[in-house]
Amino acid sequence: MSHEEKEILKRLLRESKENSEEIARILEIIRKIEREVRPHPQPLTASIAVQFSGESSMPNNALTLNVGQTSQASILPLLADGVTPSGGTLSAVSYVFADPSATVVLNADGLTATVTGVAPSVGAVTGTATATVTDTDQAVFTFSQAFTVTTLAVTPPPPAQLTQSIAVQFTTPTP
Repeated sequence: MSHEEKEILKRLLRESKENSEEIARILEIIRKIEREVRPHPQPLTASIAVQFSGESSMPNNALTLNVGQTSQASILPLLADGVTPSGGTLSAVSYVFADPSATVVLNADGLTATVTGVAPSVGAVTGTATATVTDTDQAVFTFSQAFTVTTLAVTPPPPAQLTQSIAVQFTTPTP
């Protein structure tokens, strides 16, 4: 390094010490501007759906069951197409359902719920599922999704028919 370059560095060091407070203020302003212009994370997950288990395939967000039947509800995070799973991780899951036709109780795993048909409902009754989703890029968002439960009265099957035919029976003739 030349003598002239060394002198320039010494002058810059002296000036930087004298202006350190001003430089600190400028750096704070730059950091503030960076925070304001930095894009906020956008979620990969666009919605959630409530899936129900059952004897037959149930559409998302809707359950029909008979009095006495149970089903398992689970939440699926979805991409913007509303079909493809996003791969996000669920937390802070809750299910709210306030109708005497069915019970919706969060299971011990904290993610799924057991739905039990209790009494016939008057049509579909709405509940709400809420979950926080942590996407694979670590963006965190909370979603809510309405779902419906329809509980049908159980119509017992007719009793099994034991008699299959009739016969005419005669007594022994008398003389």
